[in-house]
Amino acid sequence: MRRAAGDGRRRRRGAARKNGIDKGDDVVKLQALLEHRYARYLPAAILLVGFLLRVWKLVARGTQYALGEAANVALSFARDGTIGDVFGRGSGLTTHLNPILPMFAGTVYRLFGVRTELSEWILALVAISIALGTGALFYRAAGIAGIPRPPRLVALAIFALVPIHPELETTVFRIWEGGLATLLGTIVLLIALQADTGSTLKFRTTFWLGLTAALLFFINPALGLAAYAIIGLLLLRKAPPRSWIGHGALVTALLIAVLTPWTIRNYEAFGRFLPLRGNFGLELAIGNHPAALGKPEREIFVGRLREIHPLESQAAFNRMQAMGGELVYANAMGDETKAWIRAHPGDFARLCAKHLIQYYFPPSWQWGIYTGHLERSVVLRQALLWTFSAFGLVGAFAALFAWRTRLIYLAAMALVPVLPYIITQPVPRYRYIVLLPLLYLGVDTAYRLYRKLRPARTAEA
Repeated sequence: MRRAAGDGRRRRRGAARKNGIDKGDDVVKLQALLEHRYARYLPAAILLVGFLLRVWKLVARGTQYALGEAANVALSFARDGTIGDVFGRGSGLTTHLNPILPMFAGTVYRLFGVRTELSEWILALVAISIALGTGALFYRAAGIAGIPRPPRLVALAIFALVPIHPELETTVFRIWEGGLATLLGTIVLLIALQADTGSTLKFRTTFWLGLTAALLFFINPALGLAAYAIIGLLLLRKAPPRSWIGHGALVTALLIAVLTPWTIRNYEAFGRFLPLRGNFGLELAIGNHPAALGKPEREIFVGRLREIHPLESQAAFNRMQAMGGELVYANAMGDETKAWIRAHPGDFARLCAKHLIQYYFPPSWQWGIYTGHLERSVVLRQALLWTFSAFGLVGAFAALFAWRTRLIYLAAMALVPVLPYIITQPVPRYRYIVLLPLLYLGVDTAYRLYRKLRPARTAEA
């Protein structure tokens, strides 16, 4: 019997070598385990446990509710059907943020009561379902991109079972757009990867890519830029040059069609051409000012919010109203900050470098911006995030240099969204949109390094 078992091990080892698997027994056993007929249920089991963990956190801590500008708009929509009062009652119609999720949440509040237990549970379950549904789609997309099953399962387990920012997925993204944006970005990624496996790009595929990318760009311009970068890569790889104009025209037409209703509404409300949002000047001012290079960083950031943000300061709210409303105020803040940037280009460059680093390697204070209190798990979550960010960036740049690998699409999703946040102050809600591509690229890079650097074992005696 020992001889038969040894022969079986040698046969599995031979099959593993034929498939390019590392020579070690542990890798062979892992591969055999993952090929078991019940192993196909493992991703679903991981996601189910992740869902239950998030629900358990809500039960343990209470449902709570989302706060901030998006929540105020949801309350306004529930109250009178207007997209307004972003800084509280009396601030009027708004173009500060996109209206999709605030309108959805406002509708739920209308039907089931404003911030009642039932309403918050509905919104929370939708937000959690979006997060874990995104995880399931990204797991599939990573497989098409060429990431082997072991690192994909590890990445899925980290995402589902060790959430880096659990409050975002259970509370904040009930009304804020980060979860929905990541879902739409993953759909764009999945469609592009499936198209990349074919021979040539079809206009029907471009239609669905363009429509999803346009919705995403409206909801989250940063990740929307990544979606258009993915489409551009797909055109370069799978469409003949003579068809580029046709595909580009279709994508452009879909973007215009999606943005037109909101643009018309903003022109009627504010008398200006505003296809997206009107808050850029305020965001620029929050992240760029003379004190921003100093320490302690959290106190400086919170102090800046209390100085100029109408939601954080009654004095700022009064100034905004006296100046003529949110759009005039945001533009004035932006003009003032641009003047400072022109006068201090060196300081601005240092702030841009600081923002770039913080986007991928956030300091610990960002886990407790408003409370100043850090949970004990923050040390572990920060170390984990920094680790897979570092490996993920290595994998992203390696994919860019390799070019032919389908991982280049994941690289675009990980690298492009940082561009708008280099000139503003990144916070966890802005960073969530690159969490999955960095995680999968990071785990895959670590797995590849392990297999390459691990010394081969000698044959069994």
